[in-house]
Amino acid sequence: MRRLEELDRVDREQGLGAMPYGTPDYPSRPGRRRAQRPRRTTGPLIPGLLISGIIAGLAMLHDPGMTGYRFRQIVDHLTGQDAGSYAFVATNSSGDPVGWNSCRPIRYVVNPAGAPEDWEDIVGGAIETVSDASGFEFQYDGTSEDRSNSRRRTDTAAPPPVLISWADAEEVPDLEGATAGIGGSTPARTRGRVQYITGLVVLDTDAYDRMELLGDRGSEVLILAHELGHVLGLDHVEDSDELMNAEYVGQTGFGPGDREGLERLHDLPCR
Repeated sequence: MRRLEELDRVDREQGLGAMPYGTPDYPSRPGRRRAQRPRRTTGPLIPGLLISGIIAGLAMLHDPGMTGYRFRQIVDHLTGQDAGSYAFVATNSSGDPVGWNSCRPIRYVVNPAGAPEDWEDIVGGAIETVSDASGFEFQYDGTSEDRSNSRRRTDTAAPPPVLISWADAEEVPDLEGATAGIGGSTPARTRGRVQYITGLVVLDTDAYDRMELLGDRGSEVLILAHELGHVLGLDHVEDSDELMNAEYVGQTGFGPGDREGLERLHDLPCR
């Protein structure tokens, strides 16, 4: 509704058929880098506004219980504002994002303690989703008993593989509340560049138990894919259509902004 009201305002100020270009950046959250906003354009306002209002109104009449998320999806699509956004966890002094060496596969291991019985399918599906979206190659190095779920050591000569594991909030306090997983990477200076050399993902056992009971394999895969997005270097964004939004609200995969950010990370110079 705010977006429709904004279209009304622009039309009143700029006249019939006005075409404002671009969308201003939204303010960054404390401790977060501001999300990069790709180019966006809108078509003639009055026809678009009328069509958007009519279709959205009919959709809500058909489904009175429609969520705000779904309503925003419809309006975003109809007004051409679904181009997406992305943000990086860290950047270097030149302004480039910190990422992995894409010339080498990212090694990973899995500690299956506390994991669902079909953890291999969940991990495999998430790795495939991230690899397809990013172009990064992942190398499975088997299972592990490692429980270093708070940080990974930074031995630049022989860094350990990324660790994927399951735990509860008693073991990992960051999993308190509605948090279904955490993920990130450890940077180090190597070959004259700051790059990520290892990382970890910890998934909440209780959340995955509930999804198992519901048979919700898709959510299990995409939550892990989201955390692997953090491992690669993506931060949270405000756009609810992007998988890197802080909340999982029914996204079906990485969005256009996610993919653009992952492309930038993959295109970093590697050596």
